[in-house]
Amino acid sequence: MMGCDEKVAKYFTFHFWAREDGVFLPSSYYSKVYETLKSLFASEQFTISPIRTKNKKEVEDGIWVFEDFRIYFATPFLELVTQNILKIYESLNGLFDGICLKKISCRGQQPKTSGVLLSGVFAQKDGACLEYDRQPEIFSEMLRRQLLSIYYQKFGAYPEDQRFFFVIKDGLKKQHLIKSRIEYFGRYEVFASPELLDMFCQMFCVK
Repeated sequence: MMGCDEKVAKYFTFHFWAREDGVFLPSSYYSKVYETLKSLFASEQFTISPIRTKNKKEVEDGIWVFEDFRIYFATPFLELVTQNILKIYESLNGLFDGICLKKISCRGQQPKTSGVLLSGVFAQKDGACLEYDRQPEIFSEMLRRQLLSIYYQKFGAYPEDQRFFFVIKDGLKKQHLIKSRIEYFGRYEVFASPELLDMFCQMFCVK
């Protein structure tokens, strides 16, 4: 596994291999991977991307994958991965027939105020999922509060500068495959303090 530079936002890549003749995964693969990792880490402080690969065939109820494909994983708490490497391999290798997890790599990038969401953004209020397409300003404010809460968990204090506003500029896509999250994808823009921008780019995988 590659090392991570602590000065940049980090994300992990799970590199998988599927049989050359293809493996069909129903749409539920996404929630199955999420729930497996949630149970393993005893935490929900992470996001995953849908499968990323050039070699796939999407159908109405799922996706066919062939040979190499990837899933991105983002969390502000890197120890979830670094302390559980062997367990991740064990858990994900046994999840789907004909598919194995080849390696886990870690990459870093400077926090980006705009780009494309690879893992879905979500926000909650009093335990209920919020819908960005219905109430974007409330969604943004609840997302700000979530990031402040994560920041406090990580550093034991709140940042002095708590500015944060989130918007999806175009390419909006919505999915509700995880019961506790309505996730949104698209081209985003963030107006925020350096601390909350960094926290956003650690919690959600962007490019």
